[in-house]
Amino acid sequence: MSALWLIPQLSISGLADAFSIVGQVEFYYKQFPENMKSMGMSVYLLGFTVGSYASGLMVSIVHQTTKGAATGNWLPEDLNEGRLDYFYYTITGIGVVNFFYFVLCSRWYRYKEPVPSKMPQE
Repeated sequence: MSALWLIPQLSISGLADAFSIVGQVEFYYKQFPENMKSMGMSVYLLGFTVGSYASGLMVSIVHQTTKGAATGNWLPEDLNEGRLDYFYYTITGIGVVNFFYFVLCSRWYRYKEPVPSKMPQE
């Protein structure tokens, strides 16, 4: 199996990050209290950092739990001998759970009332 099979997944992931940062920072600037607006980018980068550590932890957990499994290690040194598909199924399952959690939180969220404009109306 060629490593080139990873290009579509990694490309989509990179595009998702590039497009999501704009919406997130705009949301933070509109919904954070006035004296905390500059923390929007910090919150985004903190989430990105926590996600990176969580993915590293997940790879370590998969290595530890599948090294003695009947199907073999999912992520061995030689990817042709591993079960990379199981690993991506696991990531997909986590993504689906995350999507439903996002939908639940977005339904509960109440937007901050817009501040009226100080410009005179014509």
